[in-house]
Amino acid sequence: MEKMTLHIENMVCDRCEMVIETALKGLGLQVEHVQLGKAEVVREGGKPSMKDIEKELERFNFGLIKDDDAILAEQVKTNLIELLNSGRMEHEDISVSDYLARKLAKSYATISRVFSKREEITIEKYFIRLKIEKAKELVEYNKLSFSEIAYRLGYKNLQHLSRQFKEITGMSMSEYQKLQNPERKPLDKI
Repeated sequence: MEKMTLHIENMVCDRCEMVIETALKGLGLQVEHVQLGKAEVVREGGKPSMKDIEKELERFNFGLIKDDDAILAEQVKTNLIELLNSGRMEHEDISVSDYLARKLAKSYATISRVFSKREEITIEKYFIRLKIEKAKELVEYNKLSFSEIAYRLGYKNLQHLSRQFKEITGMSMSEYQKLQNPERKPLDKI
């Protein structure tokens, strides 16, 4: 019996966790815990092989992460996605640098250096892109005002969100709202 932690890239939501759990159980692994970015499993007799696990994950557009820098970069992404989806942005004044340093138990300077080198984008710019994709989603739902969207995403005012939205998308939030087939990126492709 071998207990293992699999670090998995491209997990962005609860459904990803369910897909991963189902896929790993289908391979005959005992799945102890799955969360964004990783799975705790037990395998017996070296079966299935790591290659089989990797192939099964790739079938669902996930990947096995093998090096420490890639694991850290993926942990940054999954923690930021969790933060964005948690609803905490609207209730707390959260410093992303403090949040990541606390969650990952590393200095923010180290986290930032590794992430920027690995992903070729700063954490700050990556998080802005995440927030803009979330803003697009909320605009499409048409249930919140633009000011409420800004508040929910942790912006101090609508102007700040509007400026970043236009910089990233090339259009205003109102223009985006009027599109017949708006284009959004999956969070794992940011």
